[in-house]
Amino acid sequence: MILIEAGEISERGMDAKLIVADQLSRLGHRVVLDDRTLPPDLGRHHAYEAAPFAADLSGLALDHLLMLGAETLTDEILLRLRTLDLAPDARMTALGRFGDVQARISAQSRLAFAACREPDIIDLNELIGPGFPDRAMTPLCTRIAHRDPARPPRLALVLTQECFEDPSILLPDLAVMDAMPDYSLVVIAPGQAKTQIMQSAWSGLRVLNFSELMPTALARRLDAVAFLGDAVPGERMATLAIEVLGRGGVVLDATGPGILAGAGAPIVRVPAALAALDAHLRRLVLPNLAEIGRRNLQDDWLVRRDLKHLERALGLEPARRDSVTDQPRRTLFFPTNGVGLGHARRAVLVAGEVQRGEQPVFAAFPSCVDLVRQSGFPCLPLVQRSDRQPQEHANDILTWLRLRRVLRRGDRLVFDGGYVFDSVHRVIHERDLDAVWIRRGLFQPGAGTPASADRASDFRAVIVPSEAFDELNAPVTGLQRVHRVGPIVDLADPMGADERETRRSELSRQLGRGFDQLVVSMLGAGVAADRSAQLQLIAALCDGQPGCLHLAIIWPGGAVPPGLSRWPSTRVVQTRHALALCRIADAVVSAAGYNSFHELLYHRVPAIFIPQMAPFMDDQERRTRAAADRGLAVTVGADEFLQLERELVTFLRGETAGRLAQALASVTLPAPGTRDAARIVCGDDAEAGGWA
Repeated sequence: MILIEAGEISERGMDAKLIVADQLSRLGHRVVLDDRTLPPDLGRHHAYEAAPFAADLSGLALDHLLMLGAETLTDEILLRLRTLDLAPDARMTALGRFGDVQARISAQSRLAFAACREPDIIDLNELIGPGFPDRAMTPLCTRIAHRDPARPPRLALVLTQECFEDPSILLPDLAVMDAMPDYSLVVIAPGQAKTQIMQSAWSGLRVLNFSELMPTALARRLDAVAFLGDAVPGERMATLAIEVLGRGGVVLDATGPGILAGAGAPIVRVPAALAALDAHLRRLVLPNLAEIGRRNLQDDWLVRRDLKHLERALGLEPARRDSVTDQPRRTLFFPTNGVGLGHARRAVLVAGEVQRGEQPVFAAFPSCVDLVRQSGFPCLPLVQRSDRQPQEHANDILTWLRLRRVLRRGDRLVFDGGYVFDSVHRVIHERDLDAVWIRRGLFQPGAGTPASADRASDFRAVIVPSEAFDELNAPVTGLQRVHRVGPIVDLADPMGADERETRRSELSRQLGRGFDQLVVSMLGAGVAADRSAQLQLIAALCDGQPGCLHLAIIWPGGAVPPGLSRWPSTRVVQTRHALALCRIADAVVSAAGYNSFHELLYHRVPAIFIPQMAPFMDDQERRTRAAADRGLAVTVGADEFLQLERELVTFLRGETAGRLAQALASVTLPAPGTRDAARIVCGDDAEAGGWA
């Protein structure tokens, strides 16, 4: 086990530790970071990157201490070394860039005194040569592995904050480059600049901030990277340049002073102006990309920076890594948990149509696990978000750790949700996943593009299940490679009158209560909007109707509205099979989520819809109005209690249900798109493209 430390406690020191830990772990070495050295204000992205390595050192067998930036040793770090419980035979190696022999001797003696053992000292200036920046704490090495460029080539522009002094000029030029078919573009910029772009008219640009992904993960998806501005923005971006070169890519120096080209690296100097850079790229660089990359791999400057030289200098035996080339590709579905189980139910339907000689597997939150397993799919449980967790993203870090543990390079990930979590974003890049996003549409006005739309380029395809009515299927803006399919809906066999009566009799027997009329309500459990008042109204109304039974459907694990079970004619039922009850009911009162609405519509079940209209939800009011305008359903507003009472009474009299049933029986609905979605997941109908 290798413990990695840095000579100073700073953001630069933390970056260096994380980068080296990532690189060594990818070579197969066991690496750990002391969790006591993590700063209390650790940033969101650093928190993800530290999670696989940070640990309590007590009880761990540490056989090697690796000190980075030994020329910057602080007294605080030396005091920490005295508290480490290192085995007597544990080695200590210090990396540094020393100005002279005296600086090297001073660092060696201070470390020996603090750790009570003689350290091995490696001067990076001698081993691999100077870095850029010259005083880099990170070794700036890479694992050399040739890879042919993608088609079209994937280009990143690394911009400093100074580049955004006049965004009215910069952003239109970036948009022009983004529209070029010769290459696929991603912008890498500071967090503040990314916010500027995402809030501008050019929010469709693909943008990452400097710390959003590890350089190793990002470089694997790039064929070229160009640096603009007056400096290389930190050692992380310098590492990105080295990593791109090490994979046969090309690094372009468009900085004003030519910082990178002056460091002796095999770097192509290009014009700093974006318009001139674009022309230079398309005429001279891109046609020769593969050849430039091959020559770079033979350059002595890069060869010296192969990680195997550092590995050898550290005395590390090359770790054995098991080959996974003979293992079949795995398809993992990851539905997020929304208000109900809509995402999971939709994912289960698509997974059931995936037929490629493989059994899809799932990763799901606790509320969805039983549904998935009862559908016949193995399921990895994830940790639900809770207010008791130390940070709002704490559970997502655990999700990321679990996903990266079960997914191998090249596996397939199918995500169904509205917001692309950091865990999904990271694991796609780190494992080079073939990723597909299932994302329903019909967002409310002002929310047409979710906050994570800039991550849509992570996915090979974005599947948008259609609505049943054409006017609800507005074009999807802000996303690329969109595939609209028919409604994804669970279809059961038609039910005759005899079967319906048999099922009603069986339900009566199970409940130990006879009934003449059955009312089913599915209004949720107050997550999106409190519907307790409507449920109480329905319960009271049914209680006043002789022979009427009211079944209030609550998702398993959902909160039961207080007092509801006190009504003699009401039963609270926690089930995932609400459709089976709706099909034998005399009246159904339901919210209008995508799954519930379409299941009732396609099974020709007359219903009263009460739209849920929380800001983060789809536009259920438009959906129900479209059905009501066609005479296929009744819609009642959330505050229209008198109308709800009138409509339910007419349902129980048979006046409305018969009319709706006749209209539903004659309407022609679009063909379901479940099989089409499965074909896209399997890659049959999807186009390759995008920088991802």
